[in-house]
Amino acid sequence: MRFYVIKLPRFLSFIISKILWLFRGRKEKKAY
Repeated sequence: MRFYVIKLPRFLSFIISKILWLFRGRKEKKAY
């Protein structure tokens, strides 16, 4: 259980950063 608690935040942060990066890329494409 502790292993998951330590591993999850890193995994979530990675997913969130990836989603934000994709969202930002879409926004930039729309701007052009």
